[in-house]
Order: sequence, then C-alpha cells, then structure tokens
Amino acid sequence: MRIHRILKRTRHARNASRNDGGFTLIELIIVSLITPIIIGALAAGLVAVFSLQSSAANRLADTGDAQVVLASYQPDVQSAMTITTASTGSPQCGTGTELLGMEWNLDVTTGFYQTVVSYVEVANGSSNPTTVNLVRQFCTGPGTTEVGPSTPVSSTVLSYDLPTTQIAPTVTCNPVSACANLSAQYISTTAVTNVSFPITEPKSDYSYTMVATPAVAAAVVDTGSPITSSTLTSCGFASPGSGYYASTMCFVDFTPLTGNALAAATTTGGCLEMSVQLPSAYTLYFCMNISGPTLPGNSPPLAHSLPTWTNGFLGNNVNGAPFYTNVPGAPAIYQNVQGATNTVTLSNITVVNPQGVPATGWEATSADAESTDTGESITWNSNVPLTVIPNDQTGYDTPTDPVGNACQAGAGLTGNGTTTVECAEGSASAGLKTGTAMVEAETPTTLSATMVGTGLEAVTFGLMLS
Repeated sequence: MRIHRILKRTRHARNASRNDGGFTLIELIIVSLITPIIIGALAAGLVAVFSLQSSAANRLADTGDAQVVLASYQPDVQSAMTITTASTGSPQCGTGTELLGMEWNLDVTTGFYQTVVSYVEVANGSSNPTTVNLVRQFCTGPGTTEVGPSTPVSSTVLSYDLPTTQIAPTVTCNPVSACANLSAQYISTTAVTNVSFPITEPKSDYSYTMVATPAVAAAVVDTGSPITSSTLTSCGFASPGSGYYASTMCFVDFTPLTGNALAAATTTGGCLEMSVQLPSAYTLYFCMNISGPTLPGNSPPLAHSLPTWTNGFLGNNVNGAPFYTNVPGAPAIYQNVQGATNTVTLSNITVVNPQGVPATGWEATSADAESTDTGESITWNSNVPLTVIPNDQTGYDTPTDPVGNACQAGAGLTGNGTTTVECAEGSASAGLKTGTAMVEAETPTTLSATMVGTGLEAVTFGLMLS
C-alpha cells in the first residue's frame, strides 16, 4: 500500500508540472476568420500604392510629353507660311495620318517651299490599341521642285500617349472665310490668327492645349511680344580671302526693311520679327527695334549696301586691300538724319537647327559700317560679354589696336570683354580709316548698337558660324 501511494503521488506531481500549451478550437476559428481580413486589407493597400505609383508615373510621362511637344510646336507654327489640317495630301512629309502640315522657306524663283513639317499619328506598337504616337516629320528640299514625302530629314516622336480619336488643331482665321479650304489644302497663314491644339493623354487623362500664332499674322502689342510682324530674309558672306572670317561671318541682309516692316521696327515699344535663312537649313530669329532719331524730321535709318560711303572701311578696298567686300544685299543699317542718335536692338535672338532645336556654337556679330569721325560714337550692349574682333588676318596689330586708326587708333575703343563696348572718336580729325570696330557675343539673346552721329553712322549685324 505504501508503494502504491508513493507511485500515485509521483504521477500526480508529474502531471501537475506538465505544460499543456496550445490553441483551443475557438482560438483557431477566430484566427482563421481574422487573418484573411488582415491580409486582404494589406493587399488592398499595396494595390493602391502600386496603382498610385503607376498613375503618378503616367502623369509625369504625359506632362513631359507636353513640354516636348510645345518646344517644337510653337516655333513651327510661328515659322509657317502655309498650313493645312488635311489628313492626307501633298506635300506631306513622311507617312501617317496628318493632323497638321506646315511649309516655309519659300524659293521666290520657283514658288516651291523648301521646308515641310507634318505632325502625324502613327501606331506605337504597344498592346494598348487606344493610343498612338504623335510624330514630327521634318523634310527639306532645294526649292526647285516640291518637297517629296519619302525622305524626312528627321522623324521625332513628341508624345507616346495620344488618343486614336485625336482631332486636328483648331485654326482660326480673320476673315473666317480664309480658313474655308483648310481641311483639304494648304492655305496662307497671313490670315491665321490662332492655331490651338488640345490634347488629352489617355494613360493619365492629363489635358493641355498648345496655342501659337504664325509670325506673319501675329498681332501688334505695346511690349513687342508676341511678334509685331514677320520678315523673311537671308545672310551673305564676303568674298573669300577678303577678311579673316570671310567664310564664316554671315551678314544679315536687311533689304526687306522697308514699308510696313520698317514701320513695325520703328514703332515705340514694338519690334519687327525677322527670320533669317542660314546655311544647312538653320534659321536665325530675332525681334528688331530701331529708336530715334532725336532730331526733327522723323526719318529712321534705312538698309544700305556696303560700303556705305567712300571713306567707310567695311566692304571697301583700302590701298588696294579688300576688307569683307562684295557682301550681297543691304547688310548695313544706315542713319538717314545728320547728327541723330539711333539705337538698333535685336532681342529674343535664337538660332535653331533643321529640327527646330536651339543650336550651339554660334556668335552674334556687329560692326561699324561707316566711319566714326569727330564727336561720333557707336556703343554696343549685350546680355553676355562682347569681344572685339581684330581686323587683320593674323590677329591684333598691337595689344591695344585691333582696329587700325579707327576709334582714336584704339584709344577710344573701351569695354572689350564686358557687356558694353564703345568706339568713340572724340576730338580726332575725320579722314580715311584703316580699320573699323567689330564685336561678337557668344549666343546672346539681346544685342544692341547705339549710333551717335555728327554726320551719319551705320552698323551691320550677323552671325559667326562655326
């Protein structure tokens, strides 16, 4: 009996010390019900985060598209001399469904335009059949025949998210009847007052509207912007060997600066938008204002050929040595009132390549195109530093005399390397010059020349091309 009681107590002690850990049936049921709810909530949160991230990425991409499209759209519309919204037609650059077609750079001899740009829809190759690409097709030709569609110089995707239902831009004309044949053929942009291109990109529902006005029809405003008027011209080079930069310094031809164009350039607070055809289908744009004269007889400076007079150094043969001779057209802006003060300002200067992208590696130039004599001066100002261009073919005559006997033999030439350069003759006597002041500025947006004459003064503007 004693042994039995001992064994019983031992079993009781062992059972009392045992840990019966675990889940009850009720606990398991509760866990099995709650776990899916928690997992579902977490999954929904993750889906929302990923969805938000995707939406943000799409919106970012679409806003980026809008900036890319606008960068090409505005200069293209401003340049356009003719325009159409025909979905197919001739000329059309490249292939695809055309939304907008534009032409410019007219060859006046043949009547054919040298540049054609088409904004077209093309399949984007994605699995989403509701979107297409917006592509800018750029074509150029010699102007002797109509530009053909088969050889675009460039084909640039501006947007990867355009709806297949995208409508053509809305073109407004004054009078309205001038737009009557827009959807069937090219029309002149002289009556086009607005080209509005609304786009809603499907991936993010991001909407934007691009608005631009062809330069030839832009309205006059007191600030000079948008464009007052538009004049198409070109630039020309001097005879090879007649100057160190004869093959790279292109002088703007101001022959069109007459009539309405001259009136626009001399309007107080206004300016004349000019586009200059450059070699290799590049284009120079600027807005020109001519202020003054300050004397009675309101006769502004006029365009003039080189040399402007017998003692003018630029464009002349001095002692049998030519200096930038035979520049074509009328590259000088020549005062028309004795003793006047005039400022010629080029603003919003830009150079674009054939694809409409801002170019690099160019300098704007300006030069004294007459003879700065006793009491006269020319002062150049720019938003970037100006550098004096030496006259001879080997560099400066002396460290302080890059302009022969002009500007008091260099003593009156000040400000080299700053944003203001002046050539002042002071009290020196007039006479035949053996040099002239010339300046350049690297990719400026503004360049001006103030001419103070006792007689007459003249300046040129141009580009130094690399």
